[in-house]
Amino acid sequence: SFPKGVRFQPSDEELIVHYLKKKISGKQLPPNRIHEVNLYEYSLKVLTEIYKLLPGRKTEWYFLTSRKKKYPNGKRPNRRASNGYWKAIGIDKDIKNGNQIIGHKRSLDFNEGKHLCGKRTEWKMHEYRLDENSLPPTSQRSRDSVQLDDWVLCKIYKKGDKKKNDNNEDAENQNNEE
Repeated sequence: SFPKGVRFQPSDEELIVHYLKKKISGKQLPPNRIHEVNLYEYSLKVLTEIYKLLPGRKTEWYFLTSRKKKYPNGKRPNRRASNGYWKAIGIDKDIKNGNQIIGHKRSLDFNEGKHLCGKRTEWKMHEYRLDENSLPPTSQRSRDSVQLDDWVLCKIYKKGDKKKNDNNEDAENQNNEE
């Protein structure tokens, strides 16, 4: 609930510096629309029902969640959800503050069903995580921990709901090409 005229549209750098890094450090977050939830326990239908948006607002949901390892001794994240899975697409994009890399952004598509025979949906996610060098020393996990990250920040949206530019192209695709 922001005052009239105020919108929550943070840049990638702002999401890393002002929200994710502060959450991992245990500091208080500025006013936001970010929900703290175990994202992978819910279907998208349930999440969007629980966290309804006000009419006329952008259709983007922000979540702080932790990731678990897919295998006990591995480094791959388990992105299985209740009715499908999040499949990583492309490569990580570095998020910089000046010349310093402070975090990474990964794009994912949601597929309904089981792995390999799942059906791709219009749901997309950007997953933000801090760079190893930006992590506070207290947040380093032990090797035998099932937890992969203390926190990642996820922005979820439906592809058809993203605003189009004059050429009818996704604004995100245009930004990725630059």
